[in-house]
Amino acid sequence: MRSLMLDEAPPSSSVADDVTHPRTPDQAYYAGLLMMQRGDPDRARREWSRCLAISSADSPYRLDCLVALEKLSSPGTLMP
Repeated sequence: MRSLMLDEAPPSSSVADDVTHPRTPDQAYYAGLLMMQRGDPDRARREWSRCLAISSADSPYRLDCLVALEKLSSPGTLMP
C-alpha cells in the first residue's frame, strides 16, 4: 500500500495539469493528494471518490483511495 505523501508522485506526472479532470485512477489519487497539500479536503474527497468510480476492482489505486477516504473521514487523523 502506498503512503499518502505528495512527494511520491512520479516526476513525469501531470497531476497539476489534470487535477480538474483526472482521466485515470492514479491521476485521481495524486490529484487528491495535491488537494490535501493545498488545504482543500473537500476537493480531495471528490478526487478520491472519482478514483473509486473510474478504477477497476483490481486497481492498486482503488485501495489507496479507499484508505485515503477513510483517513479523511476519521476524526483526529492528520493527513499531509
